Amino acid sequence: MSKLKLLMYLSLIFLFSCSKETRQEVLKIQSFFGNVTVQVQNTTRVPEIGQILSLNDVVMTGKGAIVDLIYRDAGIIRINENTTVKIESLMKEKNDDVVLTIDTGKTFATLGKLKKGDNFALKSKTVIAAVRGTSFRMVAKKEGASVDVVTGKVMVKPLSNNTVVEDVEVVVEENQTVAVDTKTVETIVQKIEQSKDEKIEKNEQQKIAEEVKEALKPVETSEETIKEIKQEVKDIPVVAEVHEEVKQELHKVLEDEDAQKREEEKLKKEQAEKERQQKALELKLKKEQLAKAKKEKEEREKVEKEKKIKEDRVKNIPTL
Repeated sequence: MSKLKLLMYLSLIFLFSCSKETRQEVLKIQSFFGNVTVQVQNTTRVPEIGQILSLNDVVMTGKGAIVDLIYRDAGIIRINENTTVKIESLMKEKNDDVVLTIDTGKTFATLGKLKKGDNFALKSKTVIAAVRGTSFRMVAKKEGASVDVVTGKVMVKPLSNNTVVEDVEVVVEENQTVAVDTKTVETIVQKIEQSKDEKIEKNEQQKIAEEVKEALKPVETSEETIKEIKQEVKDIPVVAEVHEEVKQELHKVLEDEDAQKREEEKLKKEQAEKERQQKALELKLKKEQLAKAKKEKEEREKVEKEKKIKEDRVKNIPTL
């Protein structure tokens, strides 16, 4: 083999090994349960534990099925039942640029702080949610999507025809939810175009900007939604591979549930103690009533006895 061919051969091996190493560092399947399939190019098959996911792979879960993904050492992603997720992006130049597109269903992500230049986002047809250390869920439906933030903050931007509407964004904070349907996106795009009209006065532009902001205004997450999310993620395995920050983030999601359980147990104990004290009080009162009745009876009997003695004495006095 000539030196040139040898060098080319070694170069190919090196490039292949680097490419393989890069793939191993991004997304892989940690665990799955139920009817889960992965579409790789034109082939659909059951995944394997530890399988590396590539660009354009599609993960699909059936009824009652779940799959957990690991994002390097920086995050855990749970794809819930009846959900379809496509790996739209993995890397951009030398940095991570992970974008998971949710066609339908629910996906939850817990991430620690990302490295400088790295990005992670969940995307639907109406919104894209980018994070840097948080826990949140995206629910995608035919008519739109919602983003529920459990801890940290999430930057949300609307999407129109798969294009980010860069002129508007909203920060969704802890225990907040923002929902964006296709009609809302259409309204936002129309208003932005309207505000760019040079004939529009400044105060009118400000009014339009406020209307756009109001359309994306987050609301407080309902207790039912919070309970639902906790139920969906309560059994996520905290693997050793992920960074300690990720474990802490996931712990934050569940610690409120633990606190709630402790509070419920506390209330149960307090209620049981109140009932015990009430029964003890009732028993004490009953004893006191019985004692009082007994004493009154004894006093009556004593009075009757003394009266009888007096009567007998009177009877025994001889008449003159």
